[in-house]
Amino acid sequence: MAQNSKGSRREREFLEHLSSKGFLVHRVAGSGVGDTAICDLIAVRSGITHLIEVKSRKKTFYSREHLEQLNQLKKAAESCGAKALLAVKLNYKEWKVFDLSEGIPEKVS
Repeated sequence: MAQNSKGSRREREFLEHLSSKGFLVHRVAGSGVGDTAICDLIAVRSGITHLIEVKSRKKTFYSREHLEQLNQLKKAAESCGAKALLAVKLNYKEWKVFDLSEGIPEKVS
């Protein structure tokens, strides 16, 4: 299975999860492609906008490239008054959601 198809599947899976919790959620076209895609999902509930990056991984550590991407997401969210979140699905584990305003996790376990 191509890596981007797994990522797209996980994005849709998390979108459905958020929708079931009462969020209005939109999957960003072209997420993961090019420099202009800031996040994978935009979710709104109770007047709060969330910019969400979805990761599906085997490893618990992030590459330098991913850390830079999360820093850019955090800055973009701050500039527009949104909340930046990271949703991670490690293989065979439950979703973990991190509020990036509290810092970028060095490791996901």
